[in-house]
Amino acid sequence: MIKVENLYKEFNTENGKLKVLKDVSFRVTKGEIYGIIGLSGAGKSTLVRCINRLEEPTSGKVFIDDEEITSMPEKQLLEQRKEIGMIFQQFNLFNQRNVAGNISYPLEIIGMPKKDIRKRVDELLEFVDLVDKKDSYPSQLSGGQKQRVAIARALATKPKILLSDEGTSALDPENTKYILDLLRKIVSELGLTIIMITHQMEVAKDICDRIAVMEAGQIIEENTVEELFKNPKKKRTLSFIEGLGTKVEEESYSPKDFEGILVRLTFDENTARNPVVSTITKNYDVVVNILSGNINKLHSTSVGHLLLELSGDDSQVKEAIINLRDQGINVEEIK
Repeated sequence: MIKVENLYKEFNTENGKLKVLKDVSFRVTKGEIYGIIGLSGAGKSTLVRCINRLEEPTSGKVFIDDEEITSMPEKQLLEQRKEIGMIFQQFNLFNQRNVAGNISYPLEIIGMPKKDIRKRVDELLEFVDLVDKKDSYPSQLSGGQKQRVAIARALATKPKILLSDEGTSALDPENTKYILDLLRKIVSELGLTIIMITHQMEVAKDICDRIAVMEAGQIIEENTVEELFKNPKKKRTLSFIEGLGTKVEEESYSPKDFEGILVRLTFDENTARNPVVSTITKNYDVVVNILSGNINKLHSTSVGHLLLELSGDDSQVKEAIINLRDQGINVEEIK
């Protein structure tokens, strides 16, 4: 559906060239919600703007349904953009237009007949549950309502792709949940593909199918949400997960302070109900000290962590660890 190959973006500054994107490549399948997460300055907003060529890449290619966006002439690109909706953190509504006028704007631009515009606007107001706000102006709306208007406007031309650039960052938790539910509805009922730019792991974990982690203009890690939480490989990824309080805080424990072996167990929904501690103590001559643990609900599953100290005969401890792994539990020894 969407394919990005070896994308680079440079800006000319007073201090020379600033490399914002460095050899970025990824693919997004149809109907997927693909998250791109990173700190401010990681390059994620520039990346999403390169996908629809609001920013021109320095080099590299972007394909949508096997058509190369980066080589399209201006006229063809304008046609292609009808199939790419976009929402922003600050909504970008026209204050002088009411809700209906904001939603109708892209339809007016493409020359749709007024009768068809009115019908389409009414359909979208129903879809985003704002029928009663049709004649209201942005100044009369809450932040969540403004973003629903912006989403309705982005859907007006019946796009295949929706790009969300920090679309929930300006919202409180209640409105964030409403918008995420609306985005899920867009995928399930309209069949759109969504790319979500965010710095909020709590948002990405609740809705995305896969997540790419960006740092310094590069994608440093990419995986399904479940695998990313079960086995993060990069420090930046760990920091995002730790920020949720979902990863056991190993750094507060030093193996030097314990006589036994420190192990971090990771469970998925298939292993979370296993009676791990009682099995170890019953079947092996091992003393188990539970240091900390937690569980985190993801979009379609759950991932749990448990930090244990295992003490006793070395061979018994090793056999206990082998048994845990045989059960499908990920076991990581903390050095």
